[in-house]
Amino acid sequence: MKKTSVLKFVGVNLVYQTQAVLSNISFEVSPGDHWAVLGQNGAGKTSLFHIASARLRPSSGLAFVLGEQLGRTDMRQLRKSIGISSTSVAEQLPWHLLVKEVVLTGLYGDLAPWWHAYDKTDRTRAVDLLELAGVGRLSERIFGTLSAGERQQVMIARALMPNPQLLLLDEPTSGLDMGAREHFLERLGALLLEHKGLALLMITHHIEDVPVSTTHALVLKAGEMLASGDAVGVLTDEILSAAFDYPLKVENYSGRYRAVARLSK
Repeated sequence: MKKTSVLKFVGVNLVYQTQAVLSNISFEVSPGDHWAVLGQNGAGKTSLFHIASARLRPSSGLAFVLGEQLGRTDMRQLRKSIGISSTSVAEQLPWHLLVKEVVLTGLYGDLAPWWHAYDKTDRTRAVDLLELAGVGRLSERIFGTLSAGERQQVMIARALMPNPQLLLLDEPTSGLDMGAREHFLERLGALLLEHKGLALLMITHHIEDVPVSTTHALVLKAGEMLASGDAVGVLTDEILSAAFDYPLKVENYSGRYRAVARLSK
């Protein structure tokens, strides 16, 4: 494996009981790459996310995360070096925590701040990341009182707390209205500019959610890899129409995408 790889799958297969969930998945993420993973519900996106976040091992094939082969390393330790933002993690956090405490939990990947001691540097970093995420004003608020958009911004700050090499986002704009989505993507762009070597892998159903910084894309269908590579070459009419079983026309406006129905003449 190349030393520069942050994430690498080689012929990865995942089977639940007798059900094949992922079949022969191969791709490689280098530092600074920003990947979008798209596909229908049930395409295998969440399973891929769980392997990339060192929470699942493949049934066969090889998966390397931060240079470590899953199955031959302590996955609990590995997870401490990965930044993760997902709705499922947000829902497990105690909602009575202060926002700055939520961000602190990201340092060790815990769900509460009372199992570790945090020094002044840690607390300052948490507040600074909230400022960078555009929600510094919320540091003293109760996490459970935030809007969906505000929680997503806080979860990004939390994910960056351990200064990770790999940032994993699972449907980060889910539940956001259009304005909140655009604000989130704007702040995400600013955060990525501040962390230029950070590799990003973002799971989404919607091409409109793909950040401008996206360099690569992976499209899944029924657990198989329909296409992967440079974003411009993958996010096309033909590939997305096949992935979503509907005739789509893909439009690209300076790095922001949208897909609309391709009407027959």
